[in-house]
Amino acid sequence: MEELWTNWPQRELDGLMKGYILAQWAFWSQQVLVIHIETRRKDYWQILTHHFVTIALIAASYAYHHTRVGHVILVLMDVIELIFPLAKCLKYLGFTTACDVSFGVFMITWFISRHVFYPMVCWSIYSDTPRLLRSACYHGTADNLQGPFPVPGGWSHLLDPFREPSGTVCSSDNIRLGFLGYLLLLQVIMVMWFVLIVRVAIQVLRGSGVEDIRSDNEMEVDAEHLVAQPIEEEVGVEDIDLKQWERRTGVKGVTSSTAISLSGHGDRKELLNRIGCEKQID
Repeated sequence: MEELWTNWPQRELDGLMKGYILAQWAFWSQQVLVIHIETRRKDYWQILTHHFVTIALIAASYAYHHTRVGHVILVLMDVIELIFPLAKCLKYLGFTTACDVSFGVFMITWFISRHVFYPMVCWSIYSDTPRLLRSACYHGTADNLQGPFPVPGGWSHLLDPFREPSGTVCSSDNIRLGFLGYLLLLQVIMVMWFVLIVRVAIQVLRGSGVEDIRSDNEMEVDAEHLVAQPIEEEVGVEDIDLKQWERRTGVKGVTSSTAISLSGHGDRKELLNRIGCEKQID
C-alpha cells in the first residue's frame, strides 16, 4: 500500500489511465440523472448519496493527482459489476446451476473487495500518508516541478488544483482527513447494502417469502431479483386436472372451487438451489 503514495504528485498520466478516470466520472455523473428517470427504489437516498460522493472523490483524486489510489478503489468497486450482471443473464437464460454459483461468487467477491481490501486502502490513508506525504505544496508541470512550499493558510488553495492542472497542489492533514471521511461514508453505505443482500440469503435459507428488499443498481444490487417468486395463476375449474394433481401429491380428496392459486416452485431445501435462478414464466 505504501507504493500508492510514492513520488507524489504524479503530474503526468498516460492516455489510457486518463480516459478511464474521466469515463468513470462521466458515468457516475449521468447516473444521477438515471435514478430520477427510473422507478424510485427504497434506498433512493443511499444511492443518491453514493453517486454524489463518488463523483466528488473521482474529481478530487484526479485534481490532486492521487490517481493511483483512485484507480485501485475503482477496480475494487467495479469487480462485482462483472459478476452480478452475469448471474442475472444466466437466470434469464435458465441456467440455474450456473446462476447459483455466480450469485455465491458475487456475495463472496462483494465482501472481500468492499469490506476487506477497501478498508485496507482506507487504513493506508490514515496510517501511511502522515509518514510518506509531508504537509507541503508543489507547483509546476512534471518537467518543472517546484517545491516543497509551506501550506498557506485559509481554504482558497484547496480549489487551485481544480482551476489549474499545473498550478499549486498541496498535501495536508485536512486534505487527508477529507478524502478519508468521504471514503468511510461510502463504506457505511456499502455495509447497509451488504446487510440487505445477507437478509435475502437468510430469508431464502429459512424458506420464508422474500420481501421487496432493494439494494444498489450498480452498485444497485437487485439481489432479491435472483430469488424466484411463486407463480400464481388464476384458472377455471374446467382447466384443473385433478387426477394429475392427485398422482403428484398423493392426496385423494380435494375441495371443489371455481378458481384456485397454484404455486409453481415447491420446496427448495438448499440455499444455492433457492437463489432464484429458476426461469420465470409470465
